[in-house]
Amino acid sequence: MSEKSSLGVGARLKEVATRSVVYQNCTVLHSDGVGLVFEVHRTVSDEGGNVDAVVSQILVPWTNINHVVLVEERT
Repeated sequence: MSEKSSLGVGARLKEVATRSVVYQNCTVLHSDGVGLVFEVHRTVSDEGGNVDAVVSQILVPWTNINHVVLVEERT
């Protein structure tokens, strides 16, 4: 569990994949042995077609996380 709790506050994550959703370009708010709390900026639209920028703070238990990509480099 120590490697899970070593994600520091403010760390940038390329991707957090849960069982049903993939979040990209996240910032760690808290990490411990139970789960990961991160912030993600998203664009959402309502039924009327209005588009808004939303900042979400999300808590996901480690048991629901498939993988976390810290850095991605293209060569």
